[in-house]
Amino acid sequence: MAVGSRGFIMGFRLAGVSGIEVVDAKEALSTVNKLMNDPEVGLILLSEELTSEIRNEINEIRSKKPMPLIYILPSTSAGTKGMDYRAILRQVLGV
Repeated sequence: MAVGSRGFIMGFRLAGVSGIEVVDAKEALSTVNKLMNDPEVGLILLSEELTSEIRNEINEIRSKKPMPLIYILPSTSAGTKGMDYRAILRQVLGV
């Protein structure tokens, strides 16, 4: 499950990954907390632009509950041109 801005999740949706659009760090943290209790979710992909404010909270969540895995990725607006989100997703999943 991808969590981030519209642009961030759109690439994942095109690759067949579900996404939830959020507008700020507070909403992202709330969404992550909800997803942590969903047994259908094994991986949460977060937009890096949203995590700077909530990094401590994300690390605390990770330390208390190892699954689902939370992985932070650069956003599309981070200035990284040519980023292949499908390749990153394959790398994260080990496929």
